[in-house]
Order: sequence, then C-alpha cells, then structure tokens
Amino acid sequence: MERDIKTEKNHIEKMLTENFVKLMPTFYEMQSTFLSGLYRRYGDLEEGNIVIFFARDLHLEILRKRENDLGFNLSLENFWNNHKDINQQKKKIIYVSKETGLPKETARRKLIDLIKKKHIKKGEKNKIFWEPASEFKDSYIKIIEEQISSLAKFIYEQGKFLNLNLSYVKIQKEIRNNYSFFWYHYLNFQLEYIKFWQEKLKDLEMLLIGLQAQIQTLNFLSKKTSGDFNFFFLNKIPKDIDIRDANISATSISEVTGIPRPTCIRKLDKFVKMKFIEKDKVSKRYHLLLGQLNTNPSIPAVEGMRKTISIFSHFSSIVLKGLSN
Repeated sequence: MERDIKTEKNHIEKMLTENFVKLMPTFYEMQSTFLSGLYRRYGDLEEGNIVIFFARDLHLEILRKRENDLGFNLSLENFWNNHKDINQQKKKIIYVSKETGLPKETARRKLIDLIKKKHIKKGEKNKIFWEPASEFKDSYIKIIEEQISSLAKFIYEQGKFLNLNLSYVKIQKEIRNNYSFFWYHYLNFQLEYIKFWQEKLKDLEMLLIGLQAQIQTLNFLSKKTSGDFNFFFLNKIPKDIDIRDANISATSISEVTGIPRPTCIRKLDKFVKMKFIEKDKVSKRYHLLLGQLNTNPSIPAVEGMRKTISIFSHFSSIVLKGLSN
C-alpha cells in the first residue's frame, strides 16, 4: 500500500515541487535531448510536433494488440515488425491542429512539407500516416536509445527520492521491453507539454532555447545551494549567490540544439526584451532574470513550471506503476 501511495500523481507532484532544483535538471535535460533530436531530424519543431502526433497514435494502435493477446511483443526490438502490421486511422487536419496547438492552415502547410520530405506518407484515399522507412532504422533506433537513456535517468532520480528499489539499468530494460506502452504515454505527455508552450510562446524554437538557460541556472543552483527549496522561491535565493554566474552563450546553445547561432541570438534578444533573460554587455552571455519570475507578464514562468510538473508527475506515476507491476 505504501508503494502505491508513493507512485500516485499527487505525491510525485509534491515531491517535484519541493525538490525542484534537485530533480528538475534531469527533466530539462530530457526535454532538451528530445526537442533537439526533433529539430535535427526535421529542421522544424512544428513539423516535428506533427510527427509526434502521428507516432503517438501509431503506438496506441500497437498497444491495442494487447487487448486480444496479452503476450503481444511491444518491445523496441520488435517495433519494426509491429509498425508495418498496423492499419492507421485516417486523420483530419482539424484534429491534427487541435492536438498540436498549431493553427489549422499552419498544420496543413507543415503536413504538405512533411509529405514532400517523406517523413509522413500519403496513401490511398488521401490517408496520411507516419511509417518510419527501413533505411532509417539504425538512425531511428540510435535516437530512441538516447531518449530512453535520458527518460530513464529522470525516472531513476525520482525513484531515489521515493525510496523505490529501481535501478537505472532495470528502468532502461523495462522501457525497451515494453516500448510501445511507455512510448505512447511519453509522446502523449510530450504533446500536452509542447502544445502548452506553443500556445504561450507561438514559437517552439524559443522553448528549446529557453530550456538551455534554465538548465544552466538549475545546474548552477544545485551546486551552490542545498537545492531543497520550492520552485516558487527561486527568486529568493541566498544573497551571496550571484545568478549572473549561471550564464550561457549563444554559441553553446546552438551547439546543443542544432539551431543556427544567428537564430539563437535573435531569439535570445527577444527573451531579453521580454525581461526573461538578461544579456551581459561585456561578455555577451545570457542569464535568467530570476527576480522577475513571479511578476513577469510576458513569460508565464511560474504557470509554466506548475503545468510542467503537473503533466510529467502524471506521466511519472504511469511509468513508476508500470515498472512496479
């Protein structure tokens, strides 16, 4: 019974909130890996988000095979056989728009581009679906393995705080063995997270760039403090800590994300105008303006943190319950 309570969403949400600086760096690293991977593969995060939508529904169709066969193999190893045997449902543009948060015409335009690039396929009767091509199998598996590693780290860190006896290796193994189960939920919550920020920022590249500044700040604070304070009080860090030391360059952000450096500079400067980030006039490096997190009307930072924790505590609850069964 105690184990069940530990893996409930509300319990995990409370833990993530109270230990924000200790636990959330692994989350932001996971998101950086995921979104950077999307950007590098598709060259456009909005198009990548559409692919996530189609991939999620493909994994759901695979998962439904378990309804008639409890022994059905959902593993990453068997994914290539599974996805070729699925008859994917027809999707309407308006549904793609609703699920991704993209305007209808933007979703239509991005879909046309994805079809031209052969990332999305168009079949009989104009049915549109995602089916990773065989020639991309090795690169696909490599990307997924990287994402499984970062996801396993995020889950493992939470497991330690919850006193669950889950090894990092075991978590990775279970995700691989029940890949479509875990990946359906993973992509489902990614869609919810990305849709929230799409609606708030109207620019997913800014989300990915902003993540790098947050990672830098949280890693800095975790080294300089005990890290056991609530995220609502990030603007009340000890006075002897100079947050300007938690800075990052446009070049570093470009290298991590794959976004061209001039684009990074332009969007970082947009964050500066929004008073979310400050730029040092001498070093040209950027750092978060923590003192304005709770009051900045341009960036819903606290609302975003609340939403992020809510979304992924629900996801973590599903994963941890799945691992404990």
